[in-house]
Amino acid sequence: MTPDPAAVPAERLRPTRRRLRALPNGAEARAVFECDAPEDELPTPAGHAMTWTHRRGASAASSPLLPKTVAALDLPAGPGIAYVAGEARTVQAVRDHLVRDRGWPRRQVITQPFWTPGRRGMD
Repeated sequence: MTPDPAAVPAERLRPTRRRLRALPNGAEARAVFECDAPEDELPTPAGHAMTWTHRRGASAASSPLLPKTVAALDLPAGPGIAYVAGEARTVQAVRDHLVRDRGWPRRQVITQPFWTPGRRGMD
């Protein structure tokens, strides 16, 4: 699960929290969140590997941080299911990494682009 800044405000984090809570007991989950600074981090459900990456003033549009952080994850050998939410180009970059570089089936990478610079109404 990899929500970017658009997914980090509390109302955008709810679907991610719901997905984490809905996992069966013993299921492995990793979540990567991007925000501007450590003080912007929000509480997340316990029991799963959570990673926060910080832009430190850099633009959230097409941020390379989320894809790089996902690429650095030590994931199990077999494909899983990914939920990727946030800025459209960042979501695409994470999806492309999982599908091209890690060999995950495209159908197992669920994307939700919430915004992109200059466009409204992507919800």
